[in-house]
Amino acid sequence: MGPPDAEDQAQPYVTAPEPKAPLGVGTIIGESFSILIKNIFRMILVSSVPMALFIVPIGLMLSSTGAINLEDPTANWPMVAAYTVTSLLTFCAAISLISAAVTKLTYDAKHQKTRSLREISGPSLAAAPAIVLLGVAIGVALLALQASMFALGFVTPLLSFVALPAFFVIYLWSVAAFSLMPSAAVIEKKGLRSLGRSMELTKGYRLPVLGTMFLAGLCSVAVQLAFSIATVLLTALASLVSDTLSGILSFASSLVTFGLVIGFICIVACLVYLRLREVKEGVGIEQIEQIFD
Repeated sequence: MGPPDAEDQAQPYVTAPEPKAPLGVGTIIGESFSILIKNIFRMILVSSVPMALFIVPIGLMLSSTGAINLEDPTANWPMVAAYTVTSLLTFCAAISLISAAVTKLTYDAKHQKTRSLREISGPSLAAAPAIVLLGVAIGVALLALQASMFALGFVTPLLSFVALPAFFVIYLWSVAAFSLMPSAAVIEKKGLRSLGRSMELTKGYRLPVLGTMFLAGLCSVAVQLAFSIATVLLTALASLVSDTLSGILSFASSLVTFGLVIGFICIVACLVYLRLREVKEGVGIEQIEQIFD
């Protein structure tokens, strides 16, 4: 066989692309349960205290006599709107503080460090405003998009069959693309740029990220069920002593359970963030800037 011709020699050597590193969904979920169980008391504090500080006062305000009476034809609708907006913003603030504090706790757990709640609260409070603003902006954008799609559905029935699936796809994409925003705000101090950072990290991995967050939601049901069973047993015992004590324990356990459900999902999101930084940027947990030191 003769020597290769010039055309063959000019052909560049093409290497096969390296396979994309797996996200490791099973490992992330398993480690999330491990962090939750090992830090259960601290998790209860950082997830239930914001709920108590923000949600309880709003609940008392809304339940006060004459605060909101929708059956009254002379109802003060500007006040109703103000109460509604205040409630939503307060709820977003509570969720933002929980996500920031749990992200900080998860980050420390990966570093095998234990910090005081005072040390956790500082970075959490610093990152919470950006998380609130971005979370509200995403929610408002999705609500506006949903309203516009439903409006199109009224124009012609055909559009109604397209509008709802399209919104569902956009919503799922938003979950996958924006779920790492709290982690970027807390760990990298990205502020309002955290949304773009989340989109950057999830690019190319949005389907596995979505699957991980969906699985985290299913697992959070197991967390809720476990604490609900404990709550039923505890309130049943308390009712033997006092109905008032039983009611207080039931309300407190509801706050704790809801906070832990949100907290578990935040643990998963933080571990996804750390994993994506590792596989996409080659940055291991020991190399990530230790902003809390």
